[in-house]
Amino acid sequence: MPLGCEVLSHGVPDPSMPQPARVEVVEAVGASTVYRLFYDFHIEGGDLPLLNEARLGPEAEIALRVPDGPAMAVLVRGPVTQQRIAIVTGGEGSVLEVIGADLTIELAREHKVNVWPSVTDAAAITELLGAAGLVPQVNLPSTVVHVETKSALVQREPDLHLIRRLARRNGCWLWLEYDPVAAVATARVERPPVDAPAAVQLHLAGASRNIEQATIEWDVERVVATDALNRDVFGATDMDGATERSPLTPLASLALADIVTKPRRARLTMPVDDAGDLMVRGEAALIEQGWFVSVALRVSARVLKHVVRAHSVVEYDHWMDVALVRNGWNEA
Repeated sequence: MPLGCEVLSHGVPDPSMPQPARVEVVEAVGASTVYRLFYDFHIEGGDLPLLNEARLGPEAEIALRVPDGPAMAVLVRGPVTQQRIAIVTGGEGSVLEVIGADLTIELAREHKVNVWPSVTDAAAITELLGAAGLVPQVNLPSTVVHVETKSALVQREPDLHLIRRLARRNGCWLWLEYDPVAAVATARVERPPVDAPAAVQLHLAGASRNIEQATIEWDVERVVATDALNRDVFGATDMDGATERSPLTPLASLALADIVTKPRRARLTMPVDDAGDLMVRGEAALIEQGWFVSVALRVSARVLKHVVRAHSVVEYDHWMDVALVRNGWNEA
């Protein structure tokens, strides 16, 4: 079994639960978390009994819990969706791969057509998450009520796609957090938590080094401001939602808008009911464009001793070797 990883059936420890030889969890912003459990198994009595294990079968609910510093953290909880079975003649070297995803996948199983009556984005998201058995924690900047006589909220997609669409147009992310004991999932929909304290410090060099390698990239050819004009056909007035910079606090001393000198503007056009909603759409576009620096790291859980989640804020520290030249000398 992977060091310290517990496989829970329905979020409950079970000593008889088969434990895998290897575990993979893939977590990313904007996608359901996927897990893979790899079991080495053998022929017993002319059969492969692990293939009949109901707790690893279709729609069986599994949770994965791992050490996170001095505490424990649940990485994912959700149904088994696939199995891959590689059988070697004689049984030795055969592998069972059990694949599943978090609970949001259940929200993506049915396409729906629906016109929501007099609802805010936050209210629609809260209703859908609650109906799926998730504890909703929704904090959106837009409070506009979509009414059928104006710009109604129309759904032509699965519930999960609608939730992500509404979150994105408000500049928000959707992610799941779990109670470390009961593995109960809370679904958070809010803007990226850039003001949260760092969950872990990453050091590339020195005595505190805890990462193996890093690749750093930046790209400043991104939009930093938006023009957004529209006409309120019901009030016969113009709406201006121009936004000059991303509303997020930068995670360093300078944001993208503080670095670039030449215009990088986009013009947005969409049906909205008020200027506030129009401005929120512009802010959302700039939030998405504002991630202009990326770092790809390779870390070891044994060395780091913490779990880095897709929504975690971390501090990245590094050393630099600097060589200076100049073509002058100060007179004494």
